[in-house]
Amino acid sequence: MAMAYWNGMVWECSPSVITYPESLSTSYSMKTDTNADKEGNAPTEQVALSEEEISLSTTYRIETGTNNIREVIGQWKAMIGLSAPLIIGSELFGPDNVQLQSVSVGNISMRPDGMFTAATLSFKFKEFKQIVRETKSKKGTKSKNSTDIVSAVSIKASKADKTVRKRPRGYIKRES
Repeated sequence: MAMAYWNGMVWECSPSVITYPESLSTSYSMKTDTNADKEGNAPTEQVALSEEEISLSTTYRIETGTNNIREVIGQWKAMIGLSAPLIIGSELFGPDNVQLQSVSVGNISMRPDGMFTAATLSFKFKEFKQIVRETKSKKGTKSKNSTDIVSAVSIKASKADKTVRKRPRGYIKRES
């Protein structure tokens, strides 16, 4: 029976495998953004909740059915940066999507031949928000039906934005 799953990785209790989430925790915090205007207007402050963070750990053991612990470590490492819902029991835990931020490996036990017999993996997830933006066709017109879902990390300023922000060479004053 699956206790929890995220992006195809399963914590389960079955006749062949026992893995379960340990030390599950989540945190909520306040985020403030202050904008001080240099033109004499009163500063503004925006207050909101920061992205939710979830931490948990799991100990994989060959005695409880995880045959190749190094392979499991590699699978988790390859998923850093991916996002998916975290399901515990049959319900969503936390935000709609969480992104795997880091995987820490510790408490490794091994046999004399170097095979891992146990390892504790600690995971850090962070709330992941997708940004939907319109795409432009080859003719340069916006398509109303076509949208791309992109990570906020991958968004950069467009060439038009960059040219507007460029300052003329004489902008910088040199002190003598």
